[in-house]
Amino acid sequence: MGKEIIPAGQSISITVLFITGTSLFMGVAGESGNSNWIALIFAVLLSVPLMLIYARLHRLYPGKDLFDMLLAVFGGIFGRVLCCLYIWYAVHIGALVLRNFGEFSRTVALTSTPMLAPMLVIGLLCVWVVNAGIEVLGRSAKFLLLFTLAITAVIQILAVPKYEYHHLKPLLENGWGPVLSDTAGIFTFPFAEIVIFLGAFGALPPKGSAKRVLLSGLLISGVIMIAISLRNLLMLGPDILSGLYFPSYVAVSRINIGDFLTRIEGSSAIIFVTALFVKVSVCLYAASRGIATVFKLKSYRSVVLQTGLIMVYLAEFIYQDIMQMQYFSYHIYKIYALPFQVIIPVLLWIVAEVIRYNDRQRETGNVPGS
Repeated sequence: MGKEIIPAGQSISITVLFITGTSLFMGVAGESGNSNWIALIFAVLLSVPLMLIYARLHRLYPGKDLFDMLLAVFGGIFGRVLCCLYIWYAVHIGALVLRNFGEFSRTVALTSTPMLAPMLVIGLLCVWVVNAGIEVLGRSAKFLLLFTLAITAVIQILAVPKYEYHHLKPLLENGWGPVLSDTAGIFTFPFAEIVIFLGAFGALPPKGSAKRVLLSGLLISGVIMIAISLRNLLMLGPDILSGLYFPSYVAVSRINIGDFLTRIEGSSAIIFVTALFVKVSVCLYAASRGIATVFKLKSYRSVVLQTGLIMVYLAEFIYQDIMQMQYFSYHIYKIYALPFQVIIPVLLWIVAEVIRYNDRQRETGNVPGS
């Protein structure tokens, strides 16, 4: 079987759905109240340099994924330790997303169904698509993104009559402190989580596609999230919004067009499921690739089922309840994720640039210190 390659357009679709993922329903960190959309804009701008660093890594090591880069730069021992850390991070993120879906099912949709059942269904679906290959996931994501954009646009238009613009005032009521705190939270969840997609960089075309993929995905997902955040704010207000676990579902449930078009929140739930399906699949793919790299397996497919089941099992007991889930997502996660998203990738980039510089010097015969 030849090397898997996903075109830039499909990669952008994966990136957009991965970033939006659970944020479509859970929302984002919200200490800043009605100024939350400003924090979203700042988080997008803050993510741009990080995306450029990720893209530069792809340019330095074309055809290699994150795990290949770690081994090439840090060597067999320390590189494998870092690979194991990223395998855990990918499995952990996948489990967190599955638990988000499980809590949504138990709280809103399937209140009498054991939480494990819907999580297992989504988990096995992700196992199937990852076994089929990243190309299949890319084609699926392209269709699902078009579906997501269409449904989101229709819901945004139908929600306009329910907007109450006084919810935007007073702007920055509590100053810049909460806005900056939310910026840090939104930066780590969900934008910088795209570091997991580096595990699929080996499937990108070798030349210059990573920059376009990451920046386009960041921009599109940023616009979607800002639009949805403003819609929820204008429909519900900051006070109600801060007390909800799934604000988008509640906001869409209030759309009522002449007592004729009602109860359309099911359509937004479908969007949530499609986005989390892509996100969990990318996490599963990255974790399986990492395991195959560390243990020198012939194919990542031999560990996909086992990794997927571990992910589902971890999702079952990772939180005690939905309150602990939300607290971890908005308060603990931004500290926990920083090494995976920023510190290790920046260190990897710096060392890779030094190695590249020394190689060039050696090729020209100007070795430092000679």
